[in-house]
Amino acid sequence: MGSGPTYSDSPSDNVISPIASSPTDTLRTSGKPAAKIINNLTPVLSKIQKFKNGDFSINYDKGWNGALVGIRKLLQLNYAGNSNYANYETPNGIFSLRISGHNANGNNFSPDHINISVFVALFEYPHIPSESDYTEYKITPETYDNNPQKVVCEIINATEMALEGGVFTINKDIAEEKYYTRETESQKNEEKSS
Repeated sequence: MGSGPTYSDSPSDNVISPIASSPTDTLRTSGKPAAKIINNLTPVLSKIQKFKNGDFSINYDKGWNGALVGIRKLLQLNYAGNSNYANYETPNGIFSLRISGHNANGNNFSPDHINISVFVALFEYPHIPSESDYTEYKITPETYDNNPQKVVCEIINATEMALEGGVFTINKDIAEEKYYTRETESQKNEEKSS
């Protein structure tokens, strides 16, 4: 594993914050004004259909970070703090999607949303207990490098399923799935006393 970036953008006040305080700092996907909710899914679903028909290309020549540029355009993701994110209004509620080259900080999710993080593990940071539930899908760089088209297709198909009211899931041959539950006050107090 490589070392991560030293600083990341802070969405609330446009001040650079040290990454040590929040190793996976990303623009908060909560209901803050900076994190707009996409209510009209038609443009995103149309682009996904174009992708499936071969009419929307992703550049795989520059590795995962190069493919992320196309994925960001395809899924209307915003970029901040070395992560790509969006909030979508779906039949099941607000679906928050984060795609990156490193694992998530659950504190950047809203506890009221369906929170999904997908990352190709170019960097990994220790898990930080948070106040939000989220599911994270870890893809190894080797898995991505062996078949980048298949990995991207899995991410796009899983996103389409979630946008249409289904469950976001990625094949276990591609990604390791972990579910993180929010940390309660009693858990925090227990950790402090031990």
